[in-house]
Amino acid sequence: MKVILTKDHDQLGITGSTIEVSEGYARNYLIPHSLAVLATKNVQQHFDDRKKAVAKKEAAKLAKAQELGKQIEALTLKLTAKVGTEGKLYGAITNKEVAQGLHDQAKLEIDRKHIDIRDSIRTEGEHTVYVKLHHKVTAALKVEVVAEG
Repeated sequence: MKVILTKDHDQLGITGSTIEVSEGYARNYLIPHSLAVLATKNVQQHFDDRKKAVAKKEAAKLAKAQELGKQIEALTLKLTAKVGTEGKLYGAITNKEVAQGLHDQAKLEIDRKHIDIRDSIRTEGEHTVYVKLHHKVTAALKVEVVAEG
């Protein structure tokens, strides 16, 4: 019996997949638990249309993220901090401070959880911070730390 999965299943496949299973398994388990529906032309067309709509939305998100990534890579964010001897900071620059700086200087709303500071920023000078905009797009942001006053 051919069925179309309505939910992802570890052994059977992902949502929208058409699979061949035994009639008893389909009628007694998959269909009553809303894991699958009978494979008809109308149902298949519905899932194909849904896949196209999701792909279109995903492409739009990706294009927006790539555009924002280009904008972020063109910036140099300037942050001020208290600096001690030999150019070392009292503390470190955090992703929260970088997000606030992006908001203040470039009017960009980036969640601090998407900002990745790989090497701790503890000295003044220029550093690189990575901003995750999409699972396929990561932008490199230049952060320049200058001494306060």
